[in-house]
Amino acid sequence: MQSSIKILVAAFVVLAGISWMVINSKKSTSTQEEFLIPELQSQINDIDEIVISKNNKIISLSKTDGTWRVQQADNFIADANKVANLLLDLRKFKLKEKKTSNPKNYGKLSLAETGNDAATSIKLQKGGAEIANISIGKQAQKSQGIYVRKNNEAQTWLSQGKLDVKLAGKDWIVNTLFDVDISQIKSVVFKTDDKESFTINKLSPQDKSFVIKNLPENHQLKTGLAINTLANGLQKFAIETIANNEDLPEQNVLKVIYELFSGLQYQLSFYPKEDKTLMKVVFENLGDNNTYEKQLTHWAYVIPSYKFDALNKKLSDVIEVIPAATKTME
Repeated sequence: MQSSIKILVAAFVVLAGISWMVINSKKSTSTQEEFLIPELQSQINDIDEIVISKNNKIISLSKTDGTWRVQQADNFIADANKVANLLLDLRKFKLKEKKTSNPKNYGKLSLAETGNDAATSIKLQKGGAEIANISIGKQAQKSQGIYVRKNNEAQTWLSQGKLDVKLAGKDWIVNTLFDVDISQIKSVVFKTDDKESFTINKLSPQDKSFVIKNLPENHQLKTGLAINTLANGLQKFAIETIANNEDLPEQNVLKVIYELFSGLQYQLSFYPKEDKTLMKVVFENLGDNNTYEKQLTHWAYVIPSYKFDALNKKLSDVIEVIPAATKTME
């Protein structure tokens, strides 16, 4: 009996020892794989400034009154989803394995200060105080991870995480300027000159199709033309980048006015310049809740050529004379 008790006690001691080793092994592992920026676990929503740089390229993102802006894009509105994804990706980064602490070897990991092997530097701030200052190097070849260095420390690390950072202002701005469903559109005016200007409209939101207002006598909509496509220009309206208002030529070549059933008007004016088309937007009947739209009047925009071609319509582009045979049948 005593022998059995001794065996059980010995087994208990062994199990206790194994448990202690497992627990401490887990603690050691968690210590080794600490977060690259542990502050992001609790302060991610408090970050209000991000500076990304590499050699002479720099992107400065700042948040004011809840809106992120891009300094290198004339403080235009940043895509909040892109900013959020960057912070979320950084929050997941964990340090896996120590690498060199010799600055002479930083270049091998693309963690040099400058040159072809320069790191991408990312600084995070909150209320003017620096939260993190990290350097992102190249992707490791034999394992999943990226080489990093944090807070200007000499030690470099192989980290676990993925990151794709852009260093052009146009890559961070809001690219979809408008996204208004056609069901909200009451009328669209296409202004080129007095003779060729025309309007399409609907009397109520329940109407399925637009019609040409004041259609000239003996004319009809061009065969095969889907008139509703002419009213769909505000849906997913993308821009290439922004421009300064001072870059606008004196005279526009086209003005398109969208009026919503709510009374809100989008007035888009288009200006050709060299090999691109610039656009200016003005609003009428803005309500108190249209804070986003109010901001858009401060800039000019470079739009894709296909977008201008789709909107650049004259009356003669959309109507035709009713064929004689059709008139006889009527």
